[in-house]
Amino acid sequence: MATDIHVLHVDDDPDLAAVTAEFLERDDRFTVETALTAAEGLECLTQAVDGVISDYDMPGMNGLEFLEAVRETYPDLPFLLFTGKGSEEVASEALTLGATDYLQKAAGTDQYELLANRVSRAVGQFRAERELERKNELLEKTQDLADVGAWEYDPQEEAAYFTDHVYEIYGVDRSHDPEPESDIRQFYHPADQATVRTAVARALEDGEPYDIEVRITAADGTEKWVRTRADPQFEDGACQRVRGTIRDITERKERERERERQNGRLDEFVTVVSHDLRNPLRTLSASLDLLETDADSLERCHRAVARMERLIDDLVRLARHGETELAPAPAHLPALARECARTTGLSDEALSVTTDATVVADEARLRHLFENLFANSIEHGSPAPDSQASESAPDRDGQPVSLTLGRLDDGFYVADDGSGIPTADRDRVFRVGYSTGEEGTGFGLNIVRQVVEAHGWEIRVTESDGGGARFDITGVEFADNSARASGSAGG
Repeated sequence: MATDIHVLHVDDDPDLAAVTAEFLERDDRFTVETALTAAEGLECLTQAVDGVISDYDMPGMNGLEFLEAVRETYPDLPFLLFTGKGSEEVASEALTLGATDYLQKAAGTDQYELLANRVSRAVGQFRAERELERKNELLEKTQDLADVGAWEYDPQEEAAYFTDHVYEIYGVDRSHDPEPESDIRQFYHPADQATVRTAVARALEDGEPYDIEVRITAADGTEKWVRTRADPQFEDGACQRVRGTIRDITERKERERERERQNGRLDEFVTVVSHDLRNPLRTLSASLDLLETDADSLERCHRAVARMERLIDDLVRLARHGETELAPAPAHLPALARECARTTGLSDEALSVTTDATVVADEARLRHLFENLFANSIEHGSPAPDSQASESAPDRDGQPVSLTLGRLDDGFYVADDGSGIPTADRDRVFRVGYSTGEEGTGFGLNIVRQVVEAHGWEIRVTESDGGGARFDITGVEFADNSARASGSAGG
């Protein structure tokens, strides 16, 4: 029931207007404001007015003209024509123009009670409709903010209803006729259709609610993840309706395929770092055994420890902040290569550097590349008795392998004079787990490839001039204008 009803009464008879106000205000719900002309009534009309009572026959502007003027600004405000002109034609025209009700003036006081009831009912309905509109607007805004649509299915009538946001999620307009099975076939991913059908069947047959996350393809081809929930309602053992929601959760899912990817990269990085730590640890272990007889071994120990500290810093930084970004900067190839050679236990005499180039690269990752290439040459330089080496590979007779770092037109190469890599294996050497050594982990050259790909470079395996392995890294940016060193294309 409506309460605190503010009524504007327009009537050119001041005595009748006063009497009407007096009778209405006997009901504590009503507050009546009086105007003696339609023009005055328009001036009094504000948002605070809950309903209008108007006479018909007034000078200047009659009741119907006043109604038309009111409807221009307040199309839904309750308007009751209260007139002594008992014409069906006037009543019909009033209702056509949008009057809420029509009441003919009569003798006696009963008419005022009837008038109060008519106004109260009209205002109550108006307020209820306005509240429903407000709630619907809030619901629509909430659904828009939450990216949620609501739906209902009536299995008895085989009729379905969608809110606007459901149509948006499916990428269709309101001409689309909702129907569970056809919607499943049209929108849901083939691998998820059985899941949806099973959930719908259990809801309709057993009254079992569901809450599932599945994939859809919208009408425009956009692939999405949605979370759809349903609550079946039963009466007398039969499902009368199923009400539910559907929400676009694509962004959340992408953040999750992203978290999984980062976790995978983290696991991969930990594997890489643990592998790389083995080389300086082995150097450190061997050098410690020689401390009493070789003073130079102490320096190698310090270098190995420093390298391990840098690797651990890389790992901690990644664990705290996720996948590390490249930090390209000028890196002097000769200095970096010689430092990495010492870290891997390669003597200064065993590494020949024929370039003075400076490249633009992430120095930490470039260290990974050199250390793993050098370690690979040291580990596989001398073939095992039953291994297959290149036909031109020399018989090393236990001699340590020698390496060369040289420049290419658009990059650099690392070549050794070891046993080489058979042609049939050159496409496989960069795979994780591939190794020809009994103690090899199969990570070293895979790490090299990762470093190359992270920089946008390319790597190719060929045979060196000495019959060993040669790795050409191309697509490299140089930070200097140094001329290509003589013999840079050789091995």
